[in-house]
Amino acid sequence: MENRPPRLRRKRVEFDQVYIAPTPYGQGVFAAKSLKALSPVGRVNGKVKPPGYRSDYCMSFQDGGLEPEPPYSLVNHSCDPNCELIEWEITNEDTGEKVYELWIHTIREIAKDEQLTIDYAWDWKAAIPCLCGSPKCRGWICSLAELETCIEQRGRGSLENPERVL
Repeated sequence: MENRPPRLRRKRVEFDQVYIAPTPYGQGVFAAKSLKALSPVGRVNGKVKPPGYRSDYCMSFQDGGLEPEPPYSLVNHSCDPNCELIEWEITNEDTGEKVYELWIHTIREIAKDEQLTIDYAWDWKAAIPCLCGSPKCRGWICSLAELETCIEQRGRGSLENPERVL
C-alpha cells in the first residue's frame, strides 16, 4: 500500500480528524479518531514563501516554503514520526487545472488521542537539541543524512543530558 494524492473536486471534503491540545513543550496536534496507515490527514494551508525564507514553522514547499496555519503549524518533531509531509501535484477533475498542495499523511496507524509528529529534518546548522523522548532519538533535530556532521560540530545534543529527554 502506498500514499495516493487526495482527489480534487469543486467541493472539498473537510477533515475533522485532529485537534490541538497542550504538550509539555507548548501545543501539539492530536488524532480526534484512529487513523489508518498511509492515509491523508489534512491539507496544510498557509502562505507560500520564496526560496531562502526561514522561520520556526516554515515547511519546504515547491522551490521555497509554506508558512503553515494552525492546526498543522503545531505538529511537533519526533525522530520516530508517525506522519510525513507530502507535496502533491493534483489535477482538478472538473477543470483539468493542476494545483500543488502540501498534505500531512500518516506513516503508520495512529490511535485516537495520539499526538501527530513529523521529522523536521533540519539542516545541521539550524539544529537544536531534541527532546522527543523516542527510543530512536538522534539527540538533535536535524536530518539523518547530516547527523554525523551535526554531532562532530556540535556534540551529542540532548543525549549528553539524558535527564532532559522526556
